[in-house]
This record gives sequence, structure tokens and C-alpha cells, in this order.
Amino acid sequence: MFGPLSLLLVATALFPAGVVGRRVRAAGPGAPAAGPGAFDLEQVQGFVFIGSGALVLLGVAVLVLGLTGRPGPAEAMGVLGLVAYLVYLGVAVVLIARTARRGARRAA
Repeated sequence: MFGPLSLLLVATALFPAGVVGRRVRAAGPGAPAAGPGAFDLEQVQGFVFIGSGALVLLGVAVLVLGLTGRPGPAEAMGVLGLVAYLVYLGVAVVLIARTARRGARRAA
């Protein structure tokens, strides 16, 4: 079970990184935010890429730990890592939204 879980972790990490990377490339380098209170795409990209990199490393660690004969701890580590990644993305969205609102208030 650790093999599919490891694949799920890597896929979950690469999907948001691909979506955000494509969105940033479409906006163009150094593109300004859409308006007051809009998300800063470079901040979003930073949070997503750091989290995705950590989740890919965790997926590799789950696979290695499972192949060494300890599937139970590998699966537990994978599930906890996936939940932690989702919480991390939620906190990142809250922080970026709060920063965008604060910037909009200062600009007004």
C-alpha cells in the first residue's frame, strides 16, 4: 500500500505546482496584481513550490521506508504528511489573503 500512497503524494505535490507555474507564466514575469486585494502570484508560487518540494521528498521517503520492510510507519508518515500539506496550503492561503487585504487598505 505504500507504493500507491507514495505515488499519490507525488501527484498531489505536482498538480498544484503545475497549475500555479502555468498561471504565473501566463501572467508574465513581474506582472502586477489584478487590483487591490488580489493575490500576489509570486507569493502563491513560493508557498506552493516549497510545499510541493517537501511533499515530493516525503513521497520518496515513504517509498524508501516501505521498501526497507516497514510498511506500517511508511503509510502513517505518508497520510500524516498529506494532511500536513493540505493544512499548510490552507494556512498559506489565509496568510496571502490577509497580506493582500492589508496592502489594499494601505493603498486606499
